[in-house]
Amino acid sequence: MFDWNDLRYFLAVARTGSTLAASKQLRVSQSTVSRRITALETEVEVSLFIRKPSGYELTERGRAVLASAEAVEAAILGFSDGIAAESRRLSGTVRLSTVESAANAWVIPAIGLLRAEHPEIRVELLTSEHYVDLLRGEADVAVRFGPRPTQESLIARHLVDMLEGCYATVEMVERLGLPADVADLARYPLIASTDADSVTNRWFAEHVPDAEIAHRASSMSSIIASVRSGLGAAILPCMMADAMPRLVRLLPPIDELTTPGWMVTTDEARRQPHVRAVIDRVVEQIQRTLAQRPVHLSTVQAA
Repeated sequence: MFDWNDLRYFLAVARTGSTLAASKQLRVSQSTVSRRITALETEVEVSLFIRKPSGYELTERGRAVLASAEAVEAAILGFSDGIAAESRRLSGTVRLSTVESAANAWVIPAIGLLRAEHPEIRVELLTSEHYVDLLRGEADVAVRFGPRPTQESLIARHLVDMLEGCYATVEMVERLGLPADVADLARYPLIASTDADSVTNRWFAEHVPDAEIAHRASSMSSIIASVRSGLGAAILPCMMADAMPRLVRLLPPIDELTTPGWMVTTDEARRQPHVRAVIDRVVEQIQRTLAQRPVHLSTVQAA
């Protein structure tokens, strides 16, 4: 079997009539063209050209196979064009895992923008407080909060430092007044998690042990709904609560509850164009959010 690449040299010489003109067309040396033509003729055991002082002329057998060579060329070009078109037409399913607050603030808006640009990309959003196993394929990408992932096979890029603070409704603040300090939060009924070992519950126990826990809820959306309905004050992500009408941040963000956020994936996943597109849109949405509220969140870094 001859080298398929030699068909390029055969066609260039057949069309231009000389190895010199073909070398300029192919951007190689004239000797390379001449050598490849000779190698092709040796391989197929057929003389394809008559060498003349004026140039190269196809033999009868050369003319007979010219159409076949052009058909192969057309097929190769069609294949290349198809690959290029496929790479431009991003499609596929991406499973993304994150906590509910990040999903609502960043990921869902990013999916909306992505959908308009690449409608054939499908994003399956998994919201959970627990980490999924990316290495076992439970998701392609995760936006995580907490310590930097340490598994060598995972790729993690710092995205943002998520601030948290205590919030209550305007009406509750008008009734009880803004607290003077952390200890003064004890005047407020508090909304806590049903998870006794959650970081927010531990913070309440340490700093306002005498406060009334008026209500408990198991999800962030339920805690937010409870605050907005006036049941009490709660610790909420600033990136969400700062944008909610009629909620007031009672005190500055709580430093010890600031949590670094990471874009986490695998090398194999991020090399997939449709996965990369999702990562890029989520990062852009975070950047956009930070630009709108630069006081509350730190600078984002591209994944």
